[in-house]
Amino acid sequence: MTGFSGKCLCGSVTYTSSRDPILVANCHCDDCRKSSGAPYSVNVLVPEDRLTIKGNLKEFTHAADSGNQMTKRFCGTCGAQVFGLGSGRPGIVSVKAGTIDDLDVIVPTRTVYRSSKIPSTPLDEGLEIFEKMPT
Repeated sequence: MTGFSGKCLCGSVTYTSSRDPILVANCHCDDCRKSSGAPYSVNVLVPEDRLTIKGNLKEFTHAADSGNQMTKRFCGTCGAQVFGLGSGRPGIVSVKAGTIDDLDVIVPTRTVYRSSKIPSTPLDEGLEIFEKMPT
């Protein structure tokens, strides 16, 4: 497999990555939980220059606990968050796994921010687990 594609809930925003994921991580940080409305977010990281995006995106930027600037990109029509960017990892886009068409692409290898997880949320103990974001 090389690359993958996806779309927002209404299909107004579509994208294609010409590269397989660099990393797939389950993130339990407060930001991911609050922005997704889910117990954790599955983030699929790809190089920004390998991603082609079509559609009307809106943005929200905020400071993370690390001090990095985080930008959430979401569909201007349905509001679904599709991408995230962080100043700590320039040139890398975090694609929200729930927007990906080919579910076989979504194979997490690590869990981050275990220290922030909801106590009742189970963890896959077979993954590499970090209390916070590794450097």
